[in-house]
Amino acid sequence: MKLGRIEKWFMNRPKHARRIISRVERLLPFADLEEAQEFLEVGCGSGAVCRHMAKRHGLNVTGTDVDGEQIERARTDIDNTANLRFLEADATNLPFRDKDFDIVLSFQVMHHISNWLDAFQEIRRVLRTKGYFICVDTVFPKWTARIGEMFKHRYGITTPSALESFVQRNDFSTIHSALSKYLVFNQYEAVYRSK
Repeated sequence: MKLGRIEKWFMNRPKHARRIISRVERLLPFADLEEAQEFLEVGCGSGAVCRHMAKRHGLNVTGTDVDGEQIERARTDIDNTANLRFLEADATNLPFRDKDFDIVLSFQVMHHISNWLDAFQEIRRVLRTKGYFICVDTVFPKWTARIGEMFKHRYGITTPSALESFVQRNDFSTIHSALSKYLVFNQYEAVYRSK
């Protein structure tokens, strides 16, 4: 699902980009990061995290987003970085071969995708054996998820138990996970490794 104008304004602010980069940097020590690894960000928006990963860590970075306007915005700020590319692509149908990436990042994207499990399957498909999947997203307690079911045609209503079930069925090991609880929804972060 493409973001609305107000959401894009919020997501494209430099302050927001700095917060995301800071949080991703806190999760990177859980992954074996090496220069020239293949890195994919699903739902990259304006590309701030991708640019950071390419420049700071020397990774070969690909950013995808379903919103062509966001991809065009990301492409204008590449600054001739050879190890960075942006593609318009749907997370549920990624245009890559199986096992193309060492690390896949999804930051606050899945709750925008009604069929988020299909997106997770695609991430699993393009992730190499012993690759890392870094995920940060909104998840819902059972009572909120029941209410959210009315909107599941438009939003991804993810619960911690549904995530855990996906991880177990798809041969991931959990390297790190944390759940921050709030009244209506929770914030979940995890680093998984494919087997």
